[in-house]
This record gives sequence, structure tokens and C-alpha cells, in this order.
Amino acid sequence: MMAEGGSVQGLPDVPQRIKDLYKTAWELKQKLLVDLAADRGAFVDQSQSLNAFIASPSHAKLTSMHFYAWRKGLKTGMYYLRTKPAAQAIQFTVDKVIKGISEVSTSTPVDTSTAPVP
Repeated sequence: MMAEGGSVQGLPDVPQRIKDLYKTAWELKQKLLVDLAADRGAFVDQSQSLNAFIASPSHAKLTSMHFYAWRKGLKTGMYYLRTKPAAQAIQFTVDKVIKGISEVSTSTPVDTSTAPVP
């Protein structure tokens, strides 16, 4: 999971229903985050700090998102814009040998049908 940047989406042994349930901020649709913030807005006295996670933002994407948030009635369009770096940091915590073994592993998927899902 560390080699995948914290995401379970690229792990072959994880069932799809778990992949659908657990996503990083980068894997969520940002329109959904704006919709959820708008739904909470009726219960918030002043404003919310909305963080947007857009890998490669453009003027058009940001303008579209701001107008959508404005139409939904949000008081603050965006507090922080998080972008992905141009180059990935070196992962000192991921052993190259272990990473290589996990990439070629063809183990049988774990049966999680009886495991409780929160």
C-alpha cells in the first residue's frame, strides 16, 4: 500500500467492493466534495474550509469549480488547492526487494466475504 501512495486501487488482491469503499482524497470526485460541503452549509454558521485535490489544475477547471460552488450556495469556494508534485519523492520506507516481490506476487486473493465491513 505504501508503494501505491496509500491507495488500495492498484492492489490486485483487494476486492472491488473494498476499492469502491476506500479512496484517497485524490481518487474522489471533487464535484462530490463540493456537493457534500453545500449539504453541510445549511448547518454551518459562517463558512467551511474546503480543500480541493486536483492533480493538474487549469484555469478552466478552477473557474468551473468555483462557479459550481457559488451556484450551490457555498460561502467559501476554496480554502486550499492541493496539487500533485511534478516529481514523486523518493520512498525510503519502501524496500525495493519487498516492492519487487509484491509486484510479481500471484497469490490467491483473500476471501473477505465473511469479514465485517465497517
